[in-house]
Amino acid sequence: MLTDGNEGPPVYLCQVGEGVSCGACCGLYNIAGLSRPALEERLARRTRRFAEAARSEDGLEAFRRATVGWTPEERPFPQFHHCPFLGLIGQEATRVGCLLHPESPGNEGRDWRILSYYGAEACASYFCPASRCLPPRHLQILPSLFDDWYPYGLIVTEHRLVGAVFTELEGLVARAVGPDDFPRFSTSAACLRELLELKLVWPYRHEDAPGPCHFPFDNGLYPRPELRWPSKRRPIPPYVTILQEMESQLATTAERDNAIALLDSHFTNIVDCLGKAPA
Repeated sequence: MLTDGNEGPPVYLCQVGEGVSCGACCGLYNIAGLSRPALEERLARRTRRFAEAARSEDGLEAFRRATVGWTPEERPFPQFHHCPFLGLIGQEATRVGCLLHPESPGNEGRDWRILSYYGAEACASYFCPASRCLPPRHLQILPSLFDDWYPYGLIVTEHRLVGAVFTELEGLVARAVGPDDFPRFSTSAACLRELLELKLVWPYRHEDAPGPCHFPFDNGLYPRPELRWPSKRRPIPPYVTILQEMESQLATTAERDNAIALLDSHFTNIVDCLGKAPA
């Protein structure tokens, strides 16, 4: 993921640390019954098998067929791909990445991404909507919040959710926020991460929602359902977006009030770390 603009140099968000990376656009999370342990085990098992695969078109096609299997797997987003060449990369295999990439062990510098579902050009040049929709000052914050690929990829591609969070936060502190406000390992970074990670465990998620995974593109194929609201009194616009993007189902005024109170408490923690601007 790459972005540029008037606020600084381009921001690259795909592979950002030994344990932090994103494979959401390759369908990383588009599997049924998504959980961190199950997904990590699947990637580890796939990475071990890939290490034994012959580096030839026939050998890698045989690996793909064996990985995909004969029966199509049910997925939360049936028209969205899950690339069988996603695996664990890095010195300690601690982050997700492309096993076909020329720097992947065993490929000896050869780029095999031409065999992927999207093809080599798309894999090398595509960047998700977050790279275009979020300003660089906000994108620069996100890598400093995480030391783990699993929540990072689920959140960094949620541009509407992340954008609404920053809109509300900047309204509360009456100024723009940037990476200097959220140094790595700081309390402010921890508080912001806890707010964003509500997406993973949101207690008011609609019963028909696919879980923490989402469709990371803006082509209208899988739009988020309109927020169901139990009364005429609606929250402020950023909260409407946050609640909708977390696929909330708020059937009663008590659920509405509790959901808003939960968000309020997290925003208050962040504001307390940053300090309010003078009146």
